[in-house]
Amino acid sequence: MTKYRLSQKHLNLLTTCPRKFQHLYLDNLSVPTTPIEQERLNWGSQFHLLMQQRELGLPIESLMLENQEMQHSFENVFQAAPEILNSETQDDLILRQAEHNRSINFNGYILTVIYDLLIANFQQAQIFDWKTYSYPQNKKK
Repeated sequence: MTKYRLSQKHLNLLTTCPRKFQHLYLDNLSVPTTPIEQERLNWGSQFHLLMQQRELGLPIESLMLENQEMQHSFENVFQAAPEILNSETQDDLILRQAEHNRSINFNGYILTVIYDLLIANFQQAQIFDWKTYSYPQNKKK
């Protein structure tokens, strides 16, 4: 039995273009990316790395100094959700983790999610998923 790891990106492609999904992920055919697409993918990966390094307490200044847009986006995240900055241990905090994995067996399928940041106590959990789209997505979706 072949195991597939499906991300939100995979599911979106399956919804919008099943044939392209088949070519890329089932038939293992590659589709060349344009330089602009590759630049966007690289930027998104760098942003996720920046946020993960910050959560781990690793230095991030050099990553932001190299890229003004990255620094601007980083600052915007913390203006929109200042609670993310509070990485100090709180009395009721039981878990705070970047790139947190959760899996469940559902009808014979293993479903896995990866949260970019999970902050939880005994009463509630906050899940953060960094979106690095170049353009705002459809709010309904």
